[in-house]
Amino acid sequence: MSKTTFEIEVQDDYLQRLAQVQKPILAVAELIWNAVDADADRVDVILLDDSLGGISAIEVADNGHGIPYQDASKLFSRLGGSWKQGGRQSLEKHRMLHGKEGRGRFRAFSLGRVVDWDVCYQDGEALRRYRLSMIKDRLKRVELNGETPAAPGHRRGVTVSISELVQQPRSLRSPSIADELAQIFALYLRQYPSVKIVFAGTLIDPSAVEEHVARYDLPDITTQDGETYPASLEIVEWRMRAERRLFFCDARGFPLDDATPGVQAPGFNFTAYLKSDYFSKLLAENRLEIATLDGPTDQALNAAKNSIREHFRRRASEKAAGLVAEWQREKIYPYQDEPEGVVAVAERQVFNVVALSVNHYLPAFQGADEKTKRLQLRLLRHAIETAPADLARILNEVLDLPTETRQELAGLLDRTTLAAIIGASKIVGDRLNYLRGLETLVFDEDFREKLRERTQLHRIIAENSWMFGEQYHLSVDDQSLTEVLKKHIRAQDREIQIDTPVQRLNGTRGIVDLMFSRNISRAGSAEREHLIVELKRPKVPIDSHAADQIESYALAVADDERFKDVNTKWVFWAVSNDVTEQIRRRSTQANRPRGLLYQDDKDRITIWVKTWAQLIEECRARLRFFEEKLQFTPDRDSSLAHLKATYSRHLSNLFSAQVDAE
Repeated sequence: MSKTTFEIEVQDDYLQRLAQVQKPILAVAELIWNAVDADADRVDVILLDDSLGGISAIEVADNGHGIPYQDASKLFSRLGGSWKQGGRQSLEKHRMLHGKEGRGRFRAFSLGRVVDWDVCYQDGEALRRYRLSMIKDRLKRVELNGETPAAPGHRRGVTVSISELVQQPRSLRSPSIADELAQIFALYLRQYPSVKIVFAGTLIDPSAVEEHVARYDLPDITTQDGETYPASLEIVEWRMRAERRLFFCDARGFPLDDATPGVQAPGFNFTAYLKSDYFSKLLAENRLEIATLDGPTDQALNAAKNSIREHFRRRASEKAAGLVAEWQREKIYPYQDEPEGVVAVAERQVFNVVALSVNHYLPAFQGADEKTKRLQLRLLRHAIETAPADLARILNEVLDLPTETRQELAGLLDRTTLAAIIGASKIVGDRLNYLRGLETLVFDEDFREKLRERTQLHRIIAENSWMFGEQYHLSVDDQSLTEVLKKHIRAQDREIQIDTPVQRLNGTRGIVDLMFSRNISRAGSAEREHLIVELKRPKVPIDSHAADQIESYALAVADDERFKDVNTKWVFWAVSNDVTEQIRRRSTQANRPRGLLYQDDKDRITIWVKTWAQLIEECRARLRFFEEKLQFTPDRDSSLAHLKATYSRHLSNLFSAQVDAE
């Protein structure tokens, strides 16, 4: 079979930017968009397993019109030369198009090193097929195989195969992946119900789980150059449990990127679609990923959030309508007439929402007699109309039921106080805000280059020892290795005097960043465990030097005769944004846990290397249950505001520098 090769007429660095790693689900979605743009009625995403239970390759197969062989080299050789440039509708079925410049196919390289396109198209009365192949190492070079007649039973369409995966896309195995795709393609599949998308055998069907849909016009987006772009918002409420997302879309509703909405709406699962061709412009300029730092985008985002808040205030009020009707029949509802004016309508909505929450979260309220409920609802109305700032205090006193009634409260309220529940919720909320803010500091380019290790990063980590486990408490912060050992002696209540610094094997003194301790109680004895953490600035990877440094701390402990044969375990971590390839190989050896760099059972010493991503995700996993139950998802702005307010003595200069830069 003959082969030809040709070059794509574009700069290498531009193609590399298109192929940068992004969320696996968004890269797969781009391939699905390409398929439906080619008039496919069915798209199958297939995950091929390897022998170790991972994913060896990804296939996206469609039954679209394919690409005629004589057009292949022309369409692939010029970025911007897509067949879609000719119009805004697909060739055969006249559907709205998602892309138009051929960029989507390069997103596949964010998943794998090798991408093949097996094409089958209609040539007169016959079907013919051929293959195009590309590798990430030479993105400008396309290999085109000669075409052949299609075998009997072969269908028209394109199958994209991605192999030699860059990393394991474990998120594609998530039980929620079908829900995520339902959110991405909800608008399109509603408009074109004949299209079927099947992911790993599961049909994506947003209509089956849609609860309510609403659309709102937003103020136009105006750029510094005076250009204006219409903007609108579409909100889809789901019957299913779904992660709340806000998608940046083009004007037709095709998602281009996503973010957290940053809006609290208890009792609702929803996706918001912020639509404007301004985001298509940002994508074309490769600036969409930093859209939230863009002034026009920020204004549109704020307008969208305000509309989302107003939408769910109204929806919560509507949900309360049934309960209100019941109270009206019982003649305990504190309003008689319909509200007049904007303020009166807003007050009535707020009352209904708060009263609904009282009825839901305080079961004893439902069982109270009519006289008690009438009084409490009237007092609630008075609080909302005259002193909303005191509403929480009034509710606490008015609805603090007597002992005999409080015993009827369900579950948690039987065993604790409302104040304790609020306090616990605040701790969880603060931790979620802290993790989201820390993630921004160590990964966002605007912060990580300016973040100082000792005076900033080190300081806020020291105040959050829970990150390393609730069992630890901070015992040493930025002290010499000698002080680590002195602290150990005091913890053991021993009389040994340390009168000379403990040194590394090369004779130099050692400095550790953080030391945490815990007691492990065993029958007849008490064991102590020390965790020592070596923190690195985000831009400094854990290399051989850093690994040798922390290993020298461990060996100093093992080599010191004062600490041999004592009932203590030493655990060392090195934490940074990344590790070098050499350290990665050392810490991913067979028959050992991932990240374990060194282990000495005799001296009871283990050394681990951790990335910030691993540490933050482990913490977030521990809090995920509470996050879901509280329905609280912090966004970038609110989490940074939390860090700024809570750790201003450490981070004020960092945020001041950020303001100056803007």
